[in-house]
Amino acid sequence: MLNTHIRIDYIPTQITLNNYDGLTDPKEHIQNVRSSLELVIQDNHNMWKILLMTFKGAVRAWYNNMESGSIANFNDLYIKLVGHFSTSITAKESFNELFGII
Repeated sequence: MLNTHIRIDYIPTQITLNNYDGLTDPKEHIQNVRSSLELVIQDNHNMWKILLMTFKGAVRAWYNNMESGSIANFNDLYIKLVGHFSTSITAKESFNELFGII
């Protein structure tokens, strides 16, 4: 897995973020990006720009094919990304389903 190395000049640390290709849970990826950046960036607009830099493959193509202006903010991007790549979200098994395992 490739990493995107982002250096933010006014912060005395380097943050490493994994790329997202659409094959894993998009909610987990966004949460990892947010938790890595929240301590140093409180502005969702900058977080949105950094999140975009982690997109590759099918996710990059999906984003590039979106209509200009169709995303207004970070939360809008979150909703659309999760909605589009929701098939990559691992379903949690319920307690009752575990009893059916043989």
